[in-house]
Amino acid sequence: MKSSWTIGLRGIVALALLTGAAPARGQTPQDTSVAGSAKEEPKIVAIRIVEEDGRVLSESPSGIAVETGKALDRGKIAESLRALYRTGDYADMRAVVTPVPDGVRLDFVVRENLFFNRVRIEGLTAPPSDSSAAAAMQLALGQTYRRAAVDEALEKLRETLRDEGLYQAEVSAETVPHAETHQMDIVVHVKPGPRARVGSIQLKNGTEYRDADILSRLRMKTGGVITSAKLQRGRDRIRKYLAKKGHLSGRAAVRRGDYDAAKNTIPLDLDVTEGPRVKMAITGAKFSEGELKKLIPIYQEGAVDPDLLEEGKRNVRERLERQGYFDASVDYTTETHEVKSSRGAAQSTEEVITYTAERGDRHKLIGIEITGNKYFDTELLRSRLQVFGGAFGSAGRFSRRLVESDALSMRTLYQANKEGDLFIRFVVQEGKQTRVASLSIEGIHVFKEDELLGVVGSTRGQPYSDFGVTTDRDNILALYFNEGFPEARFSPTAERVSADPTAQKADAGGNATFSQENEKKEQKEKDSKTSIEQAEAVRLVYHIQEGPQTRVRRILIGGYEHTRPGVIHREVHIKVKEPLREGEVVESQRRLYNLGVFNRVTIEPQNPNGTNPEKDVAVLVEEAKRYTVAYGGGFEVQRLASTTSPTGAQIEAAPRGILEVSKLNLTGRGDSLSFKLRGSTLQGRALLGYSAPNAFANSHFSFQATAFAEKTRDINTFTEDRYEGSVQLTEQVTPLTTVLYRYAFRRVGVSNLKILSEEIPLFNQPTLVSQFGVTWFRDSRDNPAEASKGSFNSADFSDADTRLGSSASFLRFFLQNSTYYPIKRRFSFARSTRLGLLVPVRDTVSLTFPAPTPGQCVAGTAPSGPTPTIIPLPERFFAGGGTSLRGFALNQAGPRDACTGFPVGGQAMLIFNQEFRFPMRLPFIGTSLGGAIFYDGGNVYSRLLRISLRATLPAPTFKLVLKDPNDPTSPTIPACDTNCTNELNYFAHTIGLGVRYKTPVGPIRIDFGYQLNRPSFVIPIPCPSNSTNCVVGSLGQKSTQLPGFQVFFNLGSSF
Repeated sequence: MKSSWTIGLRGIVALALLTGAAPARGQTPQDTSVAGSAKEEPKIVAIRIVEEDGRVLSESPSGIAVETGKALDRGKIAESLRALYRTGDYADMRAVVTPVPDGVRLDFVVRENLFFNRVRIEGLTAPPSDSSAAAAMQLALGQTYRRAAVDEALEKLRETLRDEGLYQAEVSAETVPHAETHQMDIVVHVKPGPRARVGSIQLKNGTEYRDADILSRLRMKTGGVITSAKLQRGRDRIRKYLAKKGHLSGRAAVRRGDYDAAKNTIPLDLDVTEGPRVKMAITGAKFSEGELKKLIPIYQEGAVDPDLLEEGKRNVRERLERQGYFDASVDYTTETHEVKSSRGAAQSTEEVITYTAERGDRHKLIGIEITGNKYFDTELLRSRLQVFGGAFGSAGRFSRRLVESDALSMRTLYQANKEGDLFIRFVVQEGKQTRVASLSIEGIHVFKEDELLGVVGSTRGQPYSDFGVTTDRDNILALYFNEGFPEARFSPTAERVSADPTAQKADAGGNATFSQENEKKEQKEKDSKTSIEQAEAVRLVYHIQEGPQTRVRRILIGGYEHTRPGVIHREVHIKVKEPLREGEVVESQRRLYNLGVFNRVTIEPQNPNGTNPEKDVAVLVEEAKRYTVAYGGGFEVQRLASTTSPTGAQIEAAPRGILEVSKLNLTGRGDSLSFKLRGSTLQGRALLGYSAPNAFANSHFSFQATAFAEKTRDINTFTEDRYEGSVQLTEQVTPLTTVLYRYAFRRVGVSNLKILSEEIPLFNQPTLVSQFGVTWFRDSRDNPAEASKGSFNSADFSDADTRLGSSASFLRFFLQNSTYYPIKRRFSFARSTRLGLLVPVRDTVSLTFPAPTPGQCVAGTAPSGPTPTIIPLPERFFAGGGTSLRGFALNQAGPRDACTGFPVGGQAMLIFNQEFRFPMRLPFIGTSLGGAIFYDGGNVYSRLLRISLRATLPAPTFKLVLKDPNDPTSPTIPACDTNCTNELNYFAHTIGLGVRYKTPVGPIRIDFGYQLNRPSFVIPIPCPSNSTNCVVGSLGQKSTQLPGFQVFFNLGSSF
């Protein structure tokens, strides 16, 4: 027989439930108060949270009102049920009291909530795409799972499918719960069925144009499939057609009729209105039709309204001001009248918009001066100006309206002349500056005051401004958000401080409050703010409401199929049992995207609205397609180095085809494999590449390997076979410093040779190189594509050895130091120094340049005796071109062959570059164009000891010799007598001008360089073009020079 107090306890719990302590499913519990029982309540000896099946979820839970060892209180039970509900972790809660020795056990019987995780769509045929369909369902990651929410999402998906013509689509959802992670995956099964087709098309033509002209722009016919994109494109084409005819207000609306399920068709109602025809004219100034359409926004917006016409008025005036008509005024008039329609007697409306411009006299703004400022830098004030002085090709920009705007923004006075060239002087009257008398921060518990003061700018003695307070707010809240306080709030209060007690009393009600709790009427706020601005000092108080801190309980990763979980975990920088920091969430997303294998990365706390401070964090990834296939074709025309002239070039052309196949996430580690094939009538090339970020499970390392094969047929002169392979390990030591470790193998062979070996182009020469190398570089440039400040330093070392399979043994050193200095606002100076050295080792010897003997340079005569091992020609240093020495054509600097005159490279290189970059303001282009004045110095030298700073070389001299030394009767030919080595070890000086046009991928550059000290060198006299038995070199030698003037067109920075 149960005791009477046990029965009474059950009554208490039942009464608590009936009065609202435990809510019905999906309802928020209501606070109730019920009179207590007159009987003495039993003591609670145990408290548990359990599932319906009896599984214990938690014992002695925290954060609830009831406690063990205390008497049972139904009011506290109801309060505890509400607290558990607010956590968001539980639903369908009830309290059960069970008698146990020494008291009772209180069980909260609950059902654990699940939370939305991955939404996967199967069977869908695009459009829409899987990602678009999932987005239309609006099931947010981490939100509480409700079946009703799923049903609503399915209905949204059906509506989206109907928009795409899938009226017969069958949609169902399958739920896949994960009890251990409290997550619920939703698998949506779609049977799309046939896409609906166009039934009849009813056109309501409110234009003067034929029905056939309108329907041809819609491009939809009876029987064609329906998609939202096709309908939208059809509407856009009709609107553009009408706009081209001058009907800027023309509209086209496509409405769907009732769906015919039996025929699977949809009738369309097309309603087209033309609106008035718009004609645009301008008097008093000359603008082309294209310019007017850019200046008057009615053409871009496809509508005519006063706001757009006013904006056009401002644009025309500003264009005239840019042209130097600083006193220009612009107005417009509109006139509407009826005209006869081309479709018969019907009348149509025509609207004529006429802009009238009065240009006035043309001026040039020769200067702007700002004086009297102390607290703010002149360049800072100048950067805020809308007016600017004239420059090359530009009269500057000036108008009294702009001056007044600039003066107002800086609170200055201005003065300006009326006639002729103008000189503007801004006189800054700063007056007494309002400063912060004191700053106190209230409500902080987590941080020390010094920590917050470290990110605050409005400290004691500093200038006071609304902007400064806003910046402080952003910095303080960012600090809290990054420590897991998502509900942190900030409200500042500023109070005027005056040394005059009377003034202090008079202004006692003049406190300026920014917080919403202290909002006052608009006039009072204005008066208060004026009082603050006129005060010499203010007292600042920052009020902080920290809110609860959110910590990470678990990290739940999902959505992956091929990627290894460890790879994802390694890139996630969120830490368990640590605060949920906003910065770590952003960094984790960035790192996961950088793997290059995910289309989407979402990181959200699970149950974000619950009161539980410890939350699971869901990391959901969507993998990209693993296979990519690309193909294409083209026709290539290039101007290449000539094989017959040491200073000339020849044009080659060939059709080509391209095929690329790549596989992402090859082994699930974020690695990728790619194969590229390119073929033409002259060249075949195959490239196999493998890349793996996070080598050795370390995010600081990445690995790349490539294999390359190429076969080139150079018209009818030779055939080249090239095989290359490389392995490279990249170490990111610091964000600015990187080290590359590599091994490279390269073999180039030449066959079917029909010319002299010396005439083979530089980088097609036979070679065999096997080498190890390491490169270090540190890059602190603000923009590597177009740096204006910072520096770039690099050092490279490699070792090629015959014991590794190389044809020669040598060491290679290369150093570069580049620095960039900003000058004022938009000017900059850039400089670079490059030094390269090649050191032969073992049996390899240095390059020598002996003067050739007469007859030695005749083609077909080869020197007798063994040939020494030298560094292969493609491995030597070459310079010249748009990125090194701009006084030379590409790779034309340095030593040359004594017989043929072709460049042969060197074992040392020294290059200095200096460049002054400046802005250029030109009409229509604006500030996107810039200029540069540059100086390049240096050269390629035969070896280290031949590096010289001399600017001139002695010119070669010639004498007449017998063409055949063994035949005294043979004719004489000119041959070099002195200075014949073509070693050309001198220091070249080049000056020039350049133009740069800014683009998102770097500047487009045109450089004009002129070499000041061109030397003479020896080349063979060429054979006549009509000669069939002439041998190169048989006609003797002559002196020549490279062209002094060079032009380069490049994309990217010069260095």
